[in-house]
Amino acid sequence: MKAASAFSSCQSGLGFDARLRRSFSLLGEAAGAPAGAIAQVMGHKPSATAEGYRPRSVDALRPFLALVEKHILDKAGIEFDADAEPGKLALVA
Repeated sequence: MKAASAFSSCQSGLGFDARLRRSFSLLGEAAGAPAGAIAQVMGHKPSATAEGYRPRSVDALRPFLALVEKHILDKAGIEFDADAEPGKLALVA
């Protein structure tokens, strides 16, 4: 599945609007993700001005999305261990 279609299906399912898209864009920039990667995740085609025609696969975008996710969780004060095994509960003291 292409990144744009994956994001579009998420958008329609979650009811994203322009404000959330702007927030995601700004948070992505603050997290240090390349502008072209953020634009592509949001469904835009790569442009010459955003990073010189670099279309990325979903797998190539994954590290940037993880970076944005970590930034958002840090700002919210939520501790998240990305290396933890999925489905396992951890004791929080």
